[in-house]
Amino acid sequence: MSIVKLDINSKIIFDDKEYIIKGYPALDEVLAKQIVAPFSEKIFKVNDIIREVKNSKLSSKTLVETSEKDFTKAEERFKIIEPLLEIKNRTADHVKKIAKKHKKGIATIYRWLSTYEEYGTTSSLATKREHCGGKGKSRLDEAVDAIIDSVIEEFYLDKQQYPLSTIYMKIEGKCKNAGLKAPNINTIRNRIQNINPKIIAKYRKGLSVRDTRGTPNRFPEVKMPLDVIQIDHTKVDVIVVDENSRESIGRPYITVAIDVFSRMIYGFYITLEAPSFFSVGQCLLNAILPKDDLLKRHNIGGEYPVYGLPRVIHMDNAKEFRSNSLHNFCQEFRISDEYRPVARPEFGGHVERVIKTCMQNVHQLPGSTFSSILQKGTYDSEGNATMTIDELERWFLDFVVNIYHKTVHGSLGMTPEEKLYQGILGVGDNAIPFLPVVPADTLKLRMALLPSIERSVQKNGITIDYITYFSENLRKWIIPAQYKRLNPNIVNNVICRRDPRDISKIYVYDEDIKDYITVPYADIRKPAINVSELRKSIAEAKKLVTGRELEPHDIFEAYERLHQLVQTTKLEKKSIRRNQSSKKHLNKSLERETELLTRHPIKNNLQNISLNLDEDEDDGYEYYPIG
Repeated sequence: MSIVKLDINSKIIFDDKEYIIKGYPALDEVLAKQIVAPFSEKIFKVNDIIREVKNSKLSSKTLVETSEKDFTKAEERFKIIEPLLEIKNRTADHVKKIAKKHKKGIATIYRWLSTYEEYGTTSSLATKREHCGGKGKSRLDEAVDAIIDSVIEEFYLDKQQYPLSTIYMKIEGKCKNAGLKAPNINTIRNRIQNINPKIIAKYRKGLSVRDTRGTPNRFPEVKMPLDVIQIDHTKVDVIVVDENSRESIGRPYITVAIDVFSRMIYGFYITLEAPSFFSVGQCLLNAILPKDDLLKRHNIGGEYPVYGLPRVIHMDNAKEFRSNSLHNFCQEFRISDEYRPVARPEFGGHVERVIKTCMQNVHQLPGSTFSSILQKGTYDSEGNATMTIDELERWFLDFVVNIYHKTVHGSLGMTPEEKLYQGILGVGDNAIPFLPVVPADTLKLRMALLPSIERSVQKNGITIDYITYFSENLRKWIIPAQYKRLNPNIVNNVICRRDPRDISKIYVYDEDIKDYITVPYADIRKPAINVSELRKSIAEAKKLVTGRELEPHDIFEAYERLHQLVQTTKLEKKSIRRNQSSKKHLNKSLERETELLTRHPIKNNLQNISLNLDEDEDDGYEYYPIG
């Protein structure tokens, strides 16, 4: 996934003509001059430049189609060349020094530098196994991985503080007993080095988490826009109603990200579902992309000029912020994911103050619950509720763009919008104008922020949570049984992306066509359901099926029973109304995303997304990469 950098004096290609960027007339525009006759100057919208780059079909290994093991290799390569990327006037001597230090060939270092500088992403450095020799194709057996993990957990993360030699001896012994080839000791050393310092401090050294090395003892330094963004969730202090019955369905959740430098609201996501990785991903998707389409969709006047990839994301220690998917996303774009020290609430003060300000304004809406029983008094929140979740989203967007961003901030001495303009336009000592960096491919960005699952392709397709998916396009990954008997260590894993709002299909990246393939249910007659329905159906099926593994038909039969039960339940029940409204809202958000993708002139396989959702997803459920 390439990124778009719009620095002054950098070159861009538009309509097959080469231009050089001269300035920024606005935060979403660049002034560019053609570098050959007639040397005409033009103003281009940032959105148009992104689409132009996207249509150029640049390709590289990207996060969304790179396995965990390949991505780890890419991170190792990036750490080797990282010092060279910081050198402005890099010379051959600099490259030779790094090559000698890491015992790599000079040509190899130059190749990695060239690849990274072309695409700007960590995963572009991933091993392309189809071009590697036998050595590059070797992978650890899953059983060996399991042994390594169990020994590290049992012996390394122990207050006895066993040395590496003992850890390796234990792994060698277990591998020998299992008839497996033990990995090299450097593999174990690298695995240990990747363990979070907080975990080592807590379980190996018995230290308080506040004493952990690597935990910042002060807030990250902020000098310009997008240096640090903070993100957090809260329940909105207002009760919303169902759009059809107008009956109350409770309080929604909001995920808010802010730019600490300017206090601009960087992005947000409102939902009836409890916070999860999906909520974080949707908030970041909203935050990173330019927001012209968002304003048009809600018919809101004004500007929302903050967008682009941040340098640091600052979060608390909630599980939705600790997922491997989020960590890999940050590594892909050189974003530092930093966490608030435990028992240090002052580290999250910026976003919490902004959320508090927003909630104070929410208290003016009908159906407000206020911030305390004392403030609420005898006010009937449910009886006065009138806004749907879509209307709340529209109100919040209007408030952010036309009130909050234009109100003088006490600690800034100016409005957040003015502060952002100062930072972007280079007002102040040693400041230089810049425009934010954005990913060129919004489809791949969206996929990178969906939960990922690694699975092998079997002869009947891919199975996830007892549901089988199949497409003729998967046949290239199916390994014949006779070939697998000759080479039992061969693997054919793929990274699957699945949208929790609609699990009737998964998305698998095909390196050969540089695009996603959509893989539907093996039995396409089955209804589209979401993650919550799947979880409830599995639990219901397990009550009746004993003595054998669950089959897909068991799951869908249980779904039908639960669906009929919901239909016969009295509509007055608040939880039922909330579930139905949540499904409608998730359905609409997925539909809007699909319309946006199909409107843009890019090749993708998502144009026929089914939107037949019936239930809300399970609260707080999230996926973690497997393997």
